[in-house]
Formats: sequence, structure tokens, C-alpha cells
Amino acid sequence: MRTVDHVFKGTGGQIDLLNTLYGGSSLTEMKVKREDDRLVIRLSAPGVSANSFNVLVEGNKLVLYTLLVHDSESAGQRLAVPMFLKVIDIPDFIDAEHIEAEHEYGQVTVNLPFNDEEHEYRNIDIKNLF
Repeated sequence: MRTVDHVFKGTGGQIDLLNTLYGGSSLTEMKVKREDDRLVIRLSAPGVSANSFNVLVEGNKLVLYTLLVHDSESAGQRLAVPMFLKVIDIPDFIDAEHIEAEHEYGQVTVNLPFNDEEHEYRNIDIKNLF
């Protein structure tokens, strides 16, 4: 690799990293949808690679986050900058042991299956007092 190519490769990563550090970043979009047997969370962020997304179950919490990782070959350092963080309480009606995540078409999909137990739901009407 020519020295000029190496400099520009490193410069591009530094510019992207500095842009994120000083306020510019890709907005991570999160959508939640209820299906018959599960809840589905979809995460997407333009220009963010699949390996930047992370899904963690810790106790009764679901932690969703993305990291921008920059490896400096010349200095031998690695820097990770958080871009998105969402902590969600896992409800009792979700089977936390069987939560799965997959990456497809630039999106991360997190599947939260319902427990087999029946849960009763009812809609509460809000009264207008005025």
C-alpha cells in the first residue's frame, strides 16, 4: 500500500470518528411491533455496520446499543464511541430465555417471544372530566 493511500484510509476513519464525537452521528431508528406470538424490535442506522449493533439481556433488562469502533493501526489503539443506547424492562409476559436477534437487510431484528402462560389484558377507557 502506498503511503498516500494509507494516510487517506486513516484520515477517513478519523474524520468519521471526530464527526461522531463532536455531535454528528447516524440516528438509530427503533420500531416495535406486536405479532401473534411475539414482540419484534427493529433497529436500523444508515451507514452503521451489523457488527456495531449489540443486544444484551441482563437480569430483567434488555440492553440495545451501537458502538462506533475505531482501530488505529499506527498507534495500536482501539476506541469505541457509543452511538445509541436503550434499556428496556423485560415484561413478565416475555420469555427472556428465548430472546433472539438477527441481522438482515441492514436492520437488526430482536424477537421477544411471549410466554406460554395466558395473560389477561383489558383496555382502560380514559374519562373526560371537562
